[in-house]
Amino acid sequence: MTEDDRRARQDTGDTAVPQWPSPEATSEVNGAPSSHAWTAPGAPAQSHAGQPSTPEFTGPASDTRAQPAPSAGRGPAPEQLAAAPSFRSWQPGIIPLRPLSFGDFLTVPFKAMRYNRAVVLGAPLLFTLVSTILMLVALWMVFTDPQLGLLDSTPTLSGISPQTVALLLVSVLMMLLADVFSSSIIAPGVARAVLGERIGIPVAWRQVRRRLGSLLLLYLVSAAALTLLLLAVFAPVLVSLGSGDPSGGAVALSLVLFLLLLLPAGLLVTLAQGIARAMIVLEGISMVAALRRLARLIRGRFWWSVLILFVAAALINIVSSVLQYVGQFGAIAVSFVAPENVAVLMVAFFVVYGLTYIVSLVLVYSYVGSVFALLYIDLRMRHEGFDLDLARAAEERARG
Repeated sequence: MTEDDRRARQDTGDTAVPQWPSPEATSEVNGAPSSHAWTAPGAPAQSHAGQPSTPEFTGPASDTRAQPAPSAGRGPAPEQLAAAPSFRSWQPGIIPLRPLSFGDFLTVPFKAMRYNRAVVLGAPLLFTLVSTILMLVALWMVFTDPQLGLLDSTPTLSGISPQTVALLLVSVLMMLLADVFSSSIIAPGVARAVLGERIGIPVAWRQVRRRLGSLLLLYLVSAAALTLLLLAVFAPVLVSLGSGDPSGGAVALSLVLFLLLLLPAGLLVTLAQGIARAMIVLEGISMVAALRRLARLIRGRFWWSVLILFVAAALINIVSSVLQYVGQFGAIAVSFVAPENVAVLMVAFFVVYGLTYIVSLVLVYSYVGSVFALLYIDLRMRHEGFDLDLARAAEERARG
């Protein structure tokens, strides 16, 4: 949709106003509560009998075409058309309701962290804290495993106990799930912040929970794609090592493939996965439907979206690396207190470095997850006139 089309729709009142429930409110459809989802254009509304409403975005509503007024005495008066959004509705939350600029993508995520901090910061912190504690306990069991004897003067390395292996597997699985949950639950928090609404973790989690299958399937497909890319890039080195005669030509070829294939394709997979996650959670659609819809929305904005993701990820990873370096230096400084005491060394590593690691990881999850949610909203604004629908919804809420 062009800018002229959006202005024409605004001037003529050509778009119906979608109803936006508050986080606690429900609406009755045929006697049962229903939710309002950020559905794709033309998708039917869904109701969930017996379940509370989930605060989700609605997509562009059906157009309401204006009819000419009949002559006096020749029939009933025409239905009153929805008024065009007033100036008050154009920034009800953290962003102005217009297509976003490059700078918006870099600064607005911090606004989302402040506005809906319970979801955008609190939920990733919760998931990361659980996964990190499990990983630290697993590492402690590895260091103290009597079959390994790593703390002895002469480690035996005779084996590893099944309990240690099981805990290591559980901790790795939890770290993978923390990535999925953290980046997915941020989308409802950012979406509601756009409308000036605050929600809690339980409300956002209900939206994520109902699409867990699609989110996990998307993660597995993305991981498989990245694994295949890694194998293709390092195949020359692996073949060279397998032949017993490693060559510099194989290493050079792998380096070229890494720069020309893995980096661009990795960015593409990461971009598609991030926006599709927001789409799955907010619109309640399947993985396949989200990827198909994304392919249509991102036309004409692909390289722009890649640039935004690259710059945002580079900036936040620099900040995250600085925090982790601070943690490492802090752990080293604490270890100087008792360099011969193993317990002090372990506490210095697990507590000092562990805390900075958690903070840096939460910051990355919150920032990049917010960028993905904003990319999704921006694409809908540019291609579906979604800024007008959001403005009308905000104005309707202000009247109510």
